[in-house]
Amino acid sequence: MWILLCAEWISTNRVHDGLRMAILAAPWTIGILYCSTDWVRDVCWVLMLYIWPQWMLNLIPGEGSVRQYLNKYGVVDTHPIEGGGSAVICTKYGRNLWSGFIKVITDAHNRHQSWGGQFTMEDLRMSGHRCRIKREPMCDGSFANLLLDLSMLARLLLVDEFRDSQGYPISYIQELYNLMVSPTVGSCPSKAKKEKFLKFLHNHPAVKSPRAVTILISAVFQAYKSMGQIEKQKVDDLVAKTKLTTKDWRVDAALNSLLNKVLLFKYNDPNNTLTSYAPNSCDLFRFLWNFQQHGGDANQGDKKQNISNLEELEYIASYRFPTFISTLIEDLVMVLDMQGMLQYAWENYTCSA
Repeated sequence: MWILLCAEWISTNRVHDGLRMAILAAPWTIGILYCSTDWVRDVCWVLMLYIWPQWMLNLIPGEGSVRQYLNKYGVVDTHPIEGGGSAVICTKYGRNLWSGFIKVITDAHNRHQSWGGQFTMEDLRMSGHRCRIKREPMCDGSFANLLLDLSMLARLLLVDEFRDSQGYPISYIQELYNLMVSPTVGSCPSKAKKEKFLKFLHNHPAVKSPRAVTILISAVFQAYKSMGQIEKQKVDDLVAKTKLTTKDWRVDAALNSLLNKVLLFKYNDPNNTLTSYAPNSCDLFRFLWNFQQHGGDANQGDKKQNISNLEELEYIASYRFPTFISTLIEDLVMVLDMQGMLQYAWENYTCSA
């Protein structure tokens, strides 16, 4: 029982490792002292019967509601972006909330069970950082019912904390919400398409850290450079079909000085041989690639430093173009299955938090 308490029941966020070891070792220490002297025996009885159990119970995280979890942990954070603007991002607690309940639903589906979308906010329970749906899944675990569960979950979890000041879902949460409410697959997809959908769902940018998303995009660009002609053409065709939500992405880029610097690089240089960016998805792909490589560079003229640290690059482009990046990753998974030169980039991404 003591080993179980030390390993599983006690939240690592509330008890340091040294204290966990002390809890595990305490019964053995008390047992030795118990056998040594009479006065220690009396103290041990008091500890074991009155003080120790109550103290231990206070360390075990009880089950609570999602609202209690939201009130206790900061699920979002506003990050000022160098060059202009700010990004509202999910913290690890916010990402855990979404990914944890998604896993609960897909695990039930793998057991051929479902709720058929018939659960409420009160049924969503948190024990520490572990997610559970209190209501028993009584429906057949069909893919159609899985989609109903995901749709209901998205509607329940889209609370005010995950909305901006205008009431819209924040950044990547908007893309995850759209995927769960209006999935790109039908209710009876092929086995391969179903597996790809779940593959993307569990690794959506909304449930990954900004660093993981940035590293993936950078690795995709590197893989693209290394591809042969046939594989590269497949990516080109896929990128060309990726829909843009804005008429001209360059307008958004111009709002941030660092993005604008890359956008207008050598724009008025008479010796410039570089092609200007067009308002299509292919050129947005090229622009993001160039920003990854040169967005943080110091000015060529006065050598002025433009960013305070490299972490800023994890937010600037990613949170300016979340729809394009989410759609691009989804298409790479659904169409190319992240195979070939993309496989290494994807495997590293799925292992990250």
